Amino acid sequence: MRAAHSALPKPAERADDVRLGILYMLGSVFLFSMQNAIVKWLAERYPIAEMVFFRSALSLFPAALLVWRAGGWRTLRTKRPFAHLLRSALWGGSLFAAFFSYHLLPIANAISLSFAAPLFMTALSYPLLKEPVGKHRWAAVLFGFAGVLVMARPSAAGDPVGIACGIGNAFFGALGSLAVRSLSRSESSAAVVFYMGVFIALLALPPLPFVWVDPGSILDLLALCSLGIVGGIGQYWLTQALFYAPAAAVAPFNYTALLWGSAIGFLFWNEIPTFPLLVGAAIVMVSGLYILHREALHRTRGRLVPQR
Repeated sequence: MRAAHSALPKPAERADDVRLGILYMLGSVFLFSMQNAIVKWLAERYPIAEMVFFRSALSLFPAALLVWRAGGWRTLRTKRPFAHLLRSALWGGSLFAAFFSYHLLPIANAISLSFAAPLFMTALSYPLLKEPVGKHRWAAVLFGFAGVLVMARPSAAGDPVGIACGIGNAFFGALGSLAVRSLSRSESSAAVVFYMGVFIALLALPPLPFVWVDPGSILDLLALCSLGIVGGIGQYWLTQALFYAPAAAVAPFNYTALLWGSAIGFLFWNEIPTFPLLVGAAIVMVSGLYILHREALHRTRGRLVPQR
Protein backbone atom coordinates (compact mmCIF):
# COMPACT_ATOMS: atom_id res chain seq x y z
CA MET A 1 0.00 0.00 0.00
CA ARG A 2 2.77 2.43 0.91
CA ALA A 3 4.67 1.60 -2.26
CA ALA A 4 1.60 2.35 -4.34
CA HIS A 5 1.17 5.74 -2.69
CA SER A 6 4.84 6.62 -3.08
CA ALA A 7 4.60 6.05 -6.83
CA LEU A 8 2.10 8.85 -7.15
CA PRO A 9 3.32 12.44 -7.59
CA LYS A 10 3.16 14.47 -4.44
CA PRO A 11 0.38 17.06 -4.40
CA ALA A 12 1.40 20.67 -4.70
CA GLU A 13 2.09 22.37 -1.40
CA ARG A 14 -0.65 24.65 -0.23
CA ALA A 15 0.10 28.37 -0.34
CA ASP A 16 -2.70 30.30 1.33
CA ASP A 17 -3.84 33.37 -0.56
CA VAL A 18 -7.31 34.19 0.73
CA ARG A 19 -7.93 37.06 -1.70
CA LEU A 20 -7.08 34.86 -4.69
CA GLY A 21 -9.23 32.07 -3.26
CA ILE A 22 -12.19 34.44 -2.94
CA LEU A 23 -11.73 35.64 -6.51
CA TYR A 24 -11.70 32.05 -7.76
CA MET A 25 -14.85 31.35 -5.73
CA LEU A 26 -16.66 34.39 -7.11
CA GLY A 27 -15.62 33.40 -10.63
CA SER A 28 -16.84 29.83 -10.20
CA VAL A 29 -20.21 31.02 -8.85
CA PHE A 30 -20.61 33.33 -11.85
CA LEU A 31 -19.82 30.52 -14.31
CA PHE A 32 -22.21 28.09 -12.61
CA SER A 33 -24.89 30.81 -12.77
CA MET A 34 -24.30 31.14 -16.52
CA GLN A 35 -24.53 27.37 -16.84
CA ASN A 36 -27.86 27.35 -15.02
CA ALA A 37 -29.24 30.03 -17.29
CA ILE A 38 -28.16 28.09 -20.39
CA VAL A 39 -29.82 24.96 -18.99
CA LYS A 40 -33.10 26.81 -18.43
CA TRP A 41 -33.00 28.20 -21.97
CA LEU A 42 -32.15 24.86 -23.62
CA ALA A 43 -34.60 22.79 -21.53
CA GLU A 44 -37.48 24.20 -23.56
CA ARG A 45 -36.24 22.18 -26.57
CA TYR A 46 -33.83 19.49 -25.38
CA PRO A 47 -34.15 16.58 -22.92
CA ILE A 48 -32.37 16.74 -19.57
CA ALA A 49 -30.37 13.56 -20.26
CA GLU A 50 -28.86 15.11 -23.39
CA MET A 51 -27.82 18.24 -21.50
CA VAL A 52 -26.32 16.17 -18.66
CA PHE A 53 -24.30 14.21 -21.23
CA PHE A 54 -22.91 17.36 -22.85
CA ARG A 55 -22.24 18.87 -19.41
CA SER A 56 -20.23 15.86 -18.28
CA ALA A 57 -18.48 14.82 -21.49
CA LEU A 58 -17.27 18.31 -22.43
CA SER A 59 -16.18 19.03 -18.86
CA LEU A 60 -13.39 16.50 -19.39
CA PHE A 61 -11.39 19.13 -21.29
CA PRO A 62 -11.07 21.50 -18.29
CA ALA A 63 -10.69 18.43 -16.04
CA ALA A 64 -7.72 17.32 -18.13
CA LEU A 65 -6.10 20.69 -17.40
CA LEU A 66 -6.61 20.06 -13.70
CA VAL A 67 -5.00 16.61 -14.06
CA TRP A 68 -2.05 18.12 -15.90
CA ARG A 69 -1.59 20.78 -13.23
CA ALA A 70 -1.72 18.10 -10.53
CA GLY A 71 1.11 16.06 -12.05
CA GLY A 72 -0.16 14.35 -15.19
CA TRP A 73 -2.04 11.16 -15.93
CA ARG A 74 -0.28 9.31 -13.12
CA THR A 75 -2.60 11.12 -10.72
CA LEU A 76 -5.50 9.09 -12.17
CA ARG A 77 -4.17 5.80 -10.82
CA THR A 78 -6.75 4.40 -8.46
CA LYS A 79 -7.62 1.25 -6.58
CA ARG A 80 -11.13 2.52 -5.80
CA PRO A 81 -13.00 2.65 -9.14
CA PHE A 82 -16.29 1.58 -7.53
CA ALA A 83 -16.02 4.39 -4.97
CA HIS A 84 -15.61 6.83 -7.89
CA LEU A 85 -18.61 5.25 -9.60
CA LEU A 86 -20.76 5.59 -6.47
CA ARG A 87 -19.77 9.21 -5.96
CA SER A 88 -20.44 9.95 -9.63
CA ALA A 89 -23.87 8.29 -9.44
CA LEU A 90 -24.75 10.53 -6.49
CA TRP A 91 -23.52 13.66 -8.25
CA GLY A 92 -25.25 12.52 -11.44
CA GLY A 93 -28.53 12.32 -9.53
CA SER A 94 -27.87 15.79 -8.19
CA LEU A 95 -27.15 17.09 -11.69
CA PHE A 96 -30.33 15.58 -13.18
CA ALA A 97 -32.43 16.98 -10.32
CA ALA A 98 -30.76 20.40 -10.60
CA PHE A 99 -31.41 20.65 -14.34
CA PHE A 100 -35.06 19.69 -13.86
CA SER A 101 -35.43 22.29 -11.09
CA TYR A 102 -33.96 25.05 -13.30
CA HIS A 103 -36.39 24.05 -16.03
CA LEU A 104 -39.49 23.99 -13.81
CA LEU A 105 -38.76 26.80 -11.33
CA PRO A 106 -37.59 30.40 -11.47
CA ILE A 107 -33.79 30.34 -11.32
CA ALA A 108 -33.62 32.12 -7.95
CA ASN A 109 -35.97 29.53 -6.42
CA ALA A 110 -33.93 26.58 -7.70
CA ILE A 111 -30.68 28.14 -6.48
CA SER A 112 -32.13 28.91 -3.05
CA LEU A 113 -33.26 25.30 -2.58
CA SER A 114 -29.74 24.10 -3.45
CA PHE A 115 -28.47 26.01 -0.40
CA ALA A 116 -29.98 23.24 1.74
CA ALA A 117 -27.05 20.96 0.82
CA PRO A 118 -24.92 21.92 3.89
CA LEU A 119 -27.93 21.20 6.11
CA PHE A 120 -28.26 17.70 4.65
CA MET A 121 -24.49 17.19 4.98
CA THR A 122 -24.60 18.04 8.67
CA ALA A 123 -27.68 15.92 9.33
CA LEU A 124 -26.21 12.92 7.49
CA SER A 125 -22.61 13.18 8.74
CA TYR A 126 -23.36 11.27 11.96
CA PRO A 127 -25.39 8.31 10.60
CA LEU A 128 -23.09 7.88 7.58
CA LEU A 129 -19.64 8.90 8.87
CA LYS A 130 -20.15 8.77 12.64
CA GLU A 131 -18.94 12.37 12.90
CA PRO A 132 -20.18 14.10 16.07
CA VAL A 133 -22.84 16.78 15.60
CA GLY A 134 -23.54 18.89 18.68
CA LYS A 135 -26.74 20.57 19.74
CA HIS A 136 -25.78 23.93 18.22
CA ARG A 137 -25.41 22.47 14.75
CA TRP A 138 -28.54 20.33 15.13
CA ALA A 139 -30.44 23.49 16.05
CA ALA A 140 -29.03 25.21 12.94
CA VAL A 141 -30.10 22.25 10.78
CA LEU A 142 -33.68 22.36 12.10
CA PHE A 143 -33.79 26.14 11.68
CA GLY A 144 -32.49 25.80 8.14
CA PHE A 145 -35.03 23.17 7.18
CA ALA A 146 -37.73 25.52 8.44
CA GLY A 147 -36.42 27.98 5.87
CA VAL A 148 -36.68 25.29 3.17
CA LEU A 149 -40.33 24.78 4.13
CA VAL A 150 -40.93 28.52 3.80
CA MET A 151 -39.39 28.51 0.31
CA ALA A 152 -41.35 25.39 -0.70
CA ARG A 153 -44.65 27.01 0.27
CA PRO A 154 -47.07 26.45 -2.63
CA SER A 155 -47.38 29.54 -4.77
CA ALA A 156 -47.62 30.60 -8.38
CA ALA A 157 -43.83 30.33 -8.59
CA GLY A 158 -43.62 26.94 -6.90
CA ASP A 159 -44.10 23.92 -9.17
CA PRO A 160 -44.30 20.90 -6.80
CA VAL A 161 -42.17 18.68 -9.05
CA GLY A 162 -39.64 21.48 -9.45
CA ILE A 163 -39.48 21.99 -5.68
CA ALA A 164 -38.98 18.24 -5.16
CA CYS A 165 -36.17 18.29 -7.73
CA GLY A 166 -34.55 21.32 -6.06
CA ILE A 167 -34.55 19.54 -2.69
CA GLY A 168 -33.35 16.34 -4.38
CA ASN A 169 -30.47 18.29 -5.89
CA ALA A 170 -29.40 19.42 -2.41
CA PHE A 171 -29.84 15.93 -0.93
CA PHE A 172 -27.85 14.04 -3.57
CA GLY A 173 -25.26 16.81 -3.67
CA ALA A 174 -24.78 16.40 0.09
CA LEU A 175 -24.38 12.64 -0.25
CA GLY A 176 -21.84 13.18 -3.04
CA SER A 177 -19.89 15.63 -0.89
CA LEU A 178 -19.83 13.16 2.00
CA ALA A 179 -18.53 10.50 -0.39
CA VAL A 180 -15.68 12.86 -1.33
CA ARG A 181 -14.53 12.93 2.30
CA SER A 182 -13.82 9.22 2.10
CA LEU A 183 -12.30 9.39 -1.39
CA SER A 184 -10.00 12.31 -0.53
CA ARG A 185 -8.06 10.13 1.90
CA SER A 186 -6.47 8.25 -0.99
CA GLU A 187 -7.44 10.07 -4.21
CA SER A 188 -6.36 13.43 -5.60
CA SER A 189 -8.97 16.10 -6.26
CA ALA A 190 -7.96 16.00 -9.94
CA ALA A 191 -8.83 12.29 -10.12
CA VAL A 192 -12.16 12.85 -8.35
CA VAL A 193 -13.17 15.60 -10.81
CA PHE A 194 -11.99 13.69 -13.89
CA TYR A 195 -13.65 10.39 -13.02
CA MET A 196 -16.84 12.21 -12.14
CA GLY A 197 -17.03 13.61 -15.68
CA VAL A 198 -16.31 10.19 -17.20
CA PHE A 199 -18.80 8.21 -15.13
CA ILE A 200 -21.67 10.72 -15.28
CA ALA A 201 -21.30 10.91 -19.08
CA LEU A 202 -21.47 7.10 -19.22
CA LEU A 203 -24.51 7.03 -16.90
CA ALA A 204 -26.29 9.53 -19.15
CA LEU A 205 -25.69 7.41 -22.29
CA PRO A 206 -28.42 4.70 -21.97
CA PRO A 207 -31.46 6.99 -22.38
CA LEU A 208 -29.90 9.07 -25.16
CA PRO A 209 -31.04 6.88 -28.12
CA PHE A 210 -34.63 7.24 -26.92
CA VAL A 211 -34.67 10.97 -26.18
CA TRP A 212 -31.96 12.49 -28.38
CA VAL A 213 -32.87 15.70 -30.20
CA ASP A 214 -30.55 16.92 -32.94
CA PRO A 215 -29.32 20.49 -32.33
CA GLY A 216 -31.59 22.74 -34.34
CA SER A 217 -28.98 25.41 -35.00
CA ILE A 218 -25.31 26.22 -34.59
CA LEU A 219 -26.26 28.44 -31.66
CA ASP A 220 -27.97 25.52 -29.90
CA LEU A 221 -24.97 23.25 -30.52
CA LEU A 222 -22.60 25.87 -29.13
CA ALA A 223 -24.86 26.31 -26.10
CA LEU A 224 -24.91 22.56 -25.44
CA CYS A 225 -21.13 22.36 -25.72
CA SER A 226 -20.73 25.40 -23.48
CA LEU A 227 -22.45 23.51 -20.64
CA GLY A 228 -19.41 21.28 -20.28
CA ILE A 229 -16.80 23.97 -20.90
CA VAL A 230 -18.36 26.58 -18.62
CA GLY A 231 -19.28 24.03 -15.95
CA GLY A 232 -15.87 22.36 -16.15
CA ILE A 233 -14.00 25.64 -15.78
CA GLY A 234 -16.30 26.55 -12.90
CA GLN A 235 -15.42 23.25 -11.20
CA TYR A 236 -11.72 23.90 -11.79
CA TRP A 237 -11.97 27.41 -10.32
CA LEU A 238 -13.86 26.04 -7.33
CA THR A 239 -11.03 23.55 -6.76
CA GLN A 240 -8.52 26.38 -7.00
CA ALA A 241 -10.52 28.46 -4.51
CA LEU A 242 -10.34 25.65 -1.95
CA PHE A 243 -6.64 25.18 -2.67
CA TYR A 244 -5.70 28.80 -2.02
CA ALA A 245 -7.99 29.50 0.93
CA PRO A 246 -9.76 27.62 3.74
CA ALA A 247 -13.36 26.62 3.06
CA ALA A 248 -14.53 28.87 5.89
CA ALA A 249 -13.09 31.89 4.05
CA VAL A 250 -14.56 31.22 0.60
CA ALA A 251 -17.75 29.18 1.17
CA PRO A 252 -19.91 32.19 2.20
CA PHE A 253 -19.36 33.71 -1.24
CA ASN A 254 -21.29 30.80 -2.74
CA TYR A 255 -24.43 32.65 -1.66
CA THR A 256 -23.75 35.32 -4.31
CA ALA A 257 -25.34 32.76 -6.65
CA LEU A 258 -28.72 34.03 -5.45
CA LEU A 259 -27.85 37.54 -6.63
CA TRP A 260 -26.81 36.27 -10.05
CA GLY A 261 -29.85 34.00 -10.28
CA SER A 262 -32.25 36.81 -9.37
CA ALA A 263 -30.65 39.18 -11.89
CA ILE A 264 -30.60 36.62 -14.71
CA GLY A 265 -34.16 35.49 -14.00
CA PHE A 266 -35.44 39.07 -14.04
CA LEU A 267 -33.55 40.12 -17.19
CA PHE A 268 -34.37 37.11 -19.36
CA TRP A 269 -37.56 35.59 -17.92
CA ASN A 270 -39.10 38.51 -16.03
CA GLU A 271 -38.92 36.48 -12.82
CA ILE A 272 -39.29 38.42 -9.57
CA PRO A 273 -38.33 36.67 -6.30
CA THR A 274 -41.31 36.27 -3.97
CA PHE A 275 -41.29 37.38 -0.35
CA PRO A 276 -41.47 33.77 1.01
CA LEU A 277 -38.49 32.89 -1.17
CA LEU A 278 -36.39 35.76 0.18
CA VAL A 279 -37.33 34.99 3.80
CA GLY A 280 -36.70 31.26 3.41
CA ALA A 281 -33.41 31.81 1.57
CA ALA A 282 -32.25 34.17 4.32
CA ILE A 283 -33.05 31.56 6.99
CA VAL A 284 -31.18 28.83 5.08
CA MET A 285 -28.17 31.09 4.48
CA VAL A 286 -27.95 32.08 8.14
CA SER A 287 -28.17 28.42 9.13
CA GLY A 288 -25.48 27.42 6.64
CA LEU A 289 -23.14 30.19 7.78
CA TYR A 290 -23.62 29.22 11.41
CA ILE A 291 -22.85 25.57 10.64
CA LEU A 292 -19.75 26.74 8.76
CA HIS A 293 -18.73 28.85 11.76
CA ARG A 294 -19.12 25.91 14.15
CA GLU A 295 -17.14 23.68 11.79
CA ALA A 296 -14.33 26.25 11.57
CA LEU A 297 -14.33 26.62 15.36
CA HIS A 298 -14.17 22.86 15.71
CA ARG A 299 -11.18 22.62 13.38
CA THR A 300 -9.21 25.42 15.03
CA ARG A 301 -9.33 23.56 18.31
CA GLY A 302 -7.18 20.92 16.68
CA ARG A 303 -8.96 17.98 18.29
CA LEU A 304 -12.34 16.26 18.22
CA VAL A 305 -14.64 17.66 20.89
CA PRO A 306 -18.43 17.59 21.07
CA GLN A 307 -20.03 20.69 19.53
CA ARG A 308 -22.21 22.50 22.02
